[in-house]
Amino acid sequence: MITLGINNMHDASAAIVVDGRVVAAAEEERFTRRKHHIGFPANAITYCLCEAGITIKDVDAVAVSWRPWALGTRIFNALNSVSFSKSAFKAKAHRGFGQMGNEWYQLFTMRRLLERHFGKGKFKLHYVDHHLSHAASAYYVSPYERAAILTVDGAGESNTSVFWIGEGNTIKQLKSIKLPHSLGQFYAAITGFLGFKAQSDEYKVMGMASYGEPAFADLLRKKVFHIFQDGTFKLNTGFIDYHLARDGIFLEETIRTLGKNRLPDEEITLRHMDIAKSAQIVLEEVLFHMVNHLYTETRVDNLCLAGGVALNCVANGKLFDNTPFRQIFIQPAAGDAGTSIGAALYVYHRYTRKPRYYQMKDAYLGPSYSNQICVNALKGFGLSCCDDLTNEKLCSKIAAALSNGKLVCWFQGRMEWGPRALGNRSLLADPRRAEMKDMINCKVKQRESFRPFAPSVLEEKSFSYFGNPIPSPFMLFAFKVNPDKLKEIPAVTHVDGTARPQTVSKDTNPQYWNLIKEFEKLTGVPVLLNTSFNVQEPIVCTPEDAIKCFLKTKVDYLVLNNLLIKQPS
Repeated sequence: MITLGINNMHDASAAIVVDGRVVAAAEEERFTRRKHHIGFPANAITYCLCEAGITIKDVDAVAVSWRPWALGTRIFNALNSVSFSKSAFKAKAHRGFGQMGNEWYQLFTMRRLLERHFGKGKFKLHYVDHHLSHAASAYYVSPYERAAILTVDGAGESNTSVFWIGEGNTIKQLKSIKLPHSLGQFYAAITGFLGFKAQSDEYKVMGMASYGEPAFADLLRKKVFHIFQDGTFKLNTGFIDYHLARDGIFLEETIRTLGKNRLPDEEITLRHMDIAKSAQIVLEEVLFHMVNHLYTETRVDNLCLAGGVALNCVANGKLFDNTPFRQIFIQPAAGDAGTSIGAALYVYHRYTRKPRYYQMKDAYLGPSYSNQICVNALKGFGLSCCDDLTNEKLCSKIAAALSNGKLVCWFQGRMEWGPRALGNRSLLADPRRAEMKDMINCKVKQRESFRPFAPSVLEEKSFSYFGNPIPSPFMLFAFKVNPDKLKEIPAVTHVDGTARPQTVSKDTNPQYWNLIKEFEKLTGVPVLLNTSFNVQEPIVCTPEDAIKCFLKTKVDYLVLNNLLIKQPS
């Protein structure tokens, strides 16, 4: 059975599942170069069909990760907001009408859209609940035969957090929290309050939080959240409204409590850092409350997490010390992009009832490009490669360059699935050099100084550096750096002594593993600084994207597969 999964909302994406195995998946933003692309993912679908070697005529089912008719709760909340704020009602109504004319309309006309772009097909069209798609995206690709599942995001059709249990190839809902009570929307509203883009820059708040003190945590606990013994919570939307925050508007109660909101170009002060810290701590407490109740209700040792909140790696890393779970799985595109995989897998398992066998052990589900395509791309920019090297010589040469303080753009094989660069579309550097962080920000990334860089570490050496209780191949958990290693890898250690490691397995990415191994032979350190290969844009997809990005920077070398290119002088 061949199933095409589609998410046309925020972080639009597509995926192909063939007989229960994910063959290809990609976010539309990588092709259009528009971050968090919203709308029909025509390019991602085209890629997925090509990667699977099929046309739309071969597809048995199309699974869409939203149910467009289930809008009652959203409409009710918009109308109800009139009672406390006409501005809030206008903001919700304006956004709702905009969505109805674009992405929601696309949902209602999905078959017509598919046929217009790809021709007629015999596929059956299925609409899958958004949070069920999240749950399926994590559980069905996990290594667990039985698991507790928690999905937490801004909002689906009506749910914002859902408790589930998965067993075999079935997923059962236990309870849910509905709009307007949303942990994801709370954090997004704080993101807007701090002068960043809501539903986009939450990772900046997470990074900034480590520099602050929880000075406002008690106020947020008292004024925002009401926590209940059954694992649920309610949010006081009269304190901070997500839809207003998206427009840079904040209620009087918020301003009285937190002070004036920061504008995007204003200086970041200690107060802003304290607000970020307070919001992060309160989010963690509510998340732990839900996870602990889920364990009490299920008594299952394995946990799967999905939804945008599951991308909060700081909270994820603390789950091991604050909940009973010791086995936790989060797939790399835990946010809305991942729902295309979830919807496709749910439809497959619902209709075939076949046992699960596929596990997502790596994130390399995107397109790859041959050396000849890379050579042609270089010619288009008037460039030629310095060398076409064997894998061994390439790793040896690049490891030596990195150990000497050089920066390297590393483009290999299939593009990663999800928001993290995991060694195939990465910018690499020496983690031993404390000055490397400022150097990268100056020469390449042009980003805020408070945002940390992450380490890639040989999986078999990770425990000696980070003490991580489980492998972390998708860079979704922050762990404490072991005290004896703090001075060894300062460029990838955050101000709070943590890091967000990617554990690299020789089985899943032998080329990247070999590069880190060569670096270890030269330096004694089995770690590289790894950040995404991009500059204020989505992570690069094609060789052309890579070359354009490389030429905008002062990075020393570009590697395209086995081709080595020096920065033109």
